[in-house]
Amino acid sequence: MDDIKTEKIKRERGDYLDLTRSEAQNHYRTESTKEAVKPPGKENVALNKVTDFFESKFFTWFYHYFKSRFGLRHKFQTYKTLRDNGIYKMKKTSHDGRKEISIALASDWATDTKESDKIGDLIAEREPDYSIHLGDTYFVGMKEEVKINFLDENSSWYRGSSGSFALLGNHEMYSRGISYFRDLLPTMGIYSRERKKYEGQKASYFCLENDHWRIVSLDTGYNSVGIPLIEYLFKPKCEYRKEIIEWLRDEVKLDKDKRGIILMTHHQYITAFEKEDEYLKQAEQLAELIGRDRPVLWFWGHEHRLSFFGKYASDNGIQAYGRCIGNGGMPVEFKHRVLPDMDKKRNLMLYDERVYTKIKDTEIGFNGYTMMYVNENLLTVEYYDINNELLVKEIWTADNRSGKIENKEFNIVSKDPGMKTAKN
Repeated sequence: MDDIKTEKIKRERGDYLDLTRSEAQNHYRTESTKEAVKPPGKENVALNKVTDFFESKFFTWFYHYFKSRFGLRHKFQTYKTLRDNGIYKMKKTSHDGRKEISIALASDWATDTKESDKIGDLIAEREPDYSIHLGDTYFVGMKEEVKINFLDENSSWYRGSSGSFALLGNHEMYSRGISYFRDLLPTMGIYSRERKKYEGQKASYFCLENDHWRIVSLDTGYNSVGIPLIEYLFKPKCEYRKEIIEWLRDEVKLDKDKRGIILMTHHQYITAFEKEDEYLKQAEQLAELIGRDRPVLWFWGHEHRLSFFGKYASDNGIQAYGRCIGNGGMPVEFKHRVLPDMDKKRNLMLYDERVYTKIKDTEIGFNGYTMMYVNENLLTVEYYDINNELLVKEIWTADNRSGKIENKEFNIVSKDPGMKTAKN
């Protein structure tokens, strides 16, 4: 099998339709979108029949799935033995013509489609200081998928002039997180102008800060995959590992610091769309550090849509203003509508159900990205779609003496009726 070359095919949105969170299905989709190309003259050699079987999509699917389910995960990386503690002061280095520090966000983006390329190009046009991917490299975060989305010379992920980071999602863990930690993170992190290179992202969590705000980005992906078979009976809670909690307490000093908190994770705190798909444990862990009365602005993905929540707190969790931005690259399917009364129970404010196109009679929504602009205590957040249309703009302020954050403006710019205001 050494003389077989595997080529990566550019994927289409249709390759992702009806995708579930089953590891088996995602591994099969990975194999079904690869094409084995044999050297000339060896296509019809009878002696290669056995080899052909072992190179078949079924066999490679079974091999990679079995290996991913029963192999060891990549070692969880921390800052404990490093001089780098994962806390970085935000710097303005781009030439975007703005005085604010600019940060581009995209989640569930790494699909290697024309649409994800366009989102990457739109972000590149804005030349942000920082760029952050909130997780999920499809289908299973294997080496070839990380390479084509992030590492190749013509890959469309834009690295900010000051730094670029990637959170860990559940899909990267479908290949045990190996390529995420081994191949992707060394190419990310803070950009060193002296060494003219990115210094490497040392762990799957980090903090960007100025004198008024802290962008605390945490890993919910590592614990998103459970024990084979048992995980179907006991759903993983995606809780933070104890090393993250210790870092938040000892290095970030989240319990004592009073700057405004912008939280980023892959998995959502709450939802109004998917039954039993909330991850409350992470909010409860944070409440043990900062209490239940201090609100945060929380960005997440995982759900492939754009939606906005007003202030909400679970029974034992923190107060949060939720922003789901999981519309980066995956096709936005509307198979999950607002559940009865969940708009009221979760304080859903606004969600995007505009139809962008149809694939096989399936309505598909708009992909998009988010831009944040930080100017001292003022935070401006703008949400754009794949046509670069500004949909929503909001402005926040932070008080670094009390920890209070305040929403000064929430402006729905798009007048399309598909931008739906919740009736709560």
